[in-house]
Amino acid sequence: MAKGKIAAMQRAVLSGPKFAQDQDRPAVRVDDDTCRAFMLSHGMDYRGCRRLEALGVPGRFVAVLGARLAIGQARVALCGRGTLWEPEGPDARLLLACFDEGGLCDVAAVSTSSPDQVALRLGVGWCLGFDRIEDAERAVLAERRVRLRVFADPMEWLRAGPSSSSEAIGQFKSPGIVVLDWAAALPRLRMLGERVTLECDAGAGEQLRARLKVGGLPRVSERAPVARQEAA
Repeated sequence: MAKGKIAAMQRAVLSGPKFAQDQDRPAVRVDDDTCRAFMLSHGMDYRGCRRLEALGVPGRFVAVLGARLAIGQARVALCGRGTLWEPEGPDARLLLACFDEGGLCDVAAVSTSSPDQVALRLGVGWCLGFDRIEDAERAVLAERRVRLRVFADPMEWLRAGPSSSSEAIGQFKSPGIVVLDWAAALPRLRMLGERVTLECDAGAGEQLRARLKVGGLPRVSERAPVARQEAA
């Protein structure tokens, strides 16, 4: 990508879109190229990497994510009741890229001290570790049973490190998923069916089962046949 195009993308991210105070979503969508450029210009420095290692994150995982432009750091401004963020603000946050079928789709800003506080740049990213969702879907199509690890927050996901099947940066596999938007995630998780077992932390299973039940498949009932009136 030409340097001039990257600079233009960076300016676009830094200049907007701005959020109206009564809105939760961006008025104008920032595309994935501008998100990628922002990640490119806000990668992890040495001090940031050491801080993550002190928090229990394997250095190899940081390197793997960095090679994919999937991790960074920046000061951001929270908006949309704390669910969205804009560049150049007072809050220091860890940045993690969100992916979907089309590639990078959003950037999550995570507080390392309160990792359940996550804000999104675009508001469309719904999980970290999308590659494991795809793996589970392929297993279902092949009629194989598979386990999918569901982490409580992004820091637990980072501490777990890359999957043991990731022998090289080019063969990256996430340790599992972190759900960032349950409303978007639940239909996708339900579609995996019974061949997939969702593994969560001890004590979190009941809550996950309750989430999967709410708004699930339609109920089925049978109606008695309507009595026909014989012709006079």
